[in-house]
Amino acid sequence: MPSVSLLSIREDLHNFCRYCERLLASAQAPGHAPFSQDELQMICHYANEVAKLADSQRVQSNGKSGTMTME
Repeated sequence: MPSVSLLSIREDLHNFCRYCERLLASAQAPGHAPFSQDELQMICHYANEVAKLADSQRVQSNGKSGTMTME
């Protein structure tokens, strides 16, 4: 993924990306406790909702479905 700081994006999206990166990094750190069931459900819920939103907006913007590639 391109460095978020180099992209011109909304502040909310920038914060979302920063927090996702922090979550991923901390989850891979030695000694990190596994996520609880409630935490896993919350992570899955928001990951699915964000993916649906991105797919919907991608279809609206280019008139077709499919996987978006980042170049």
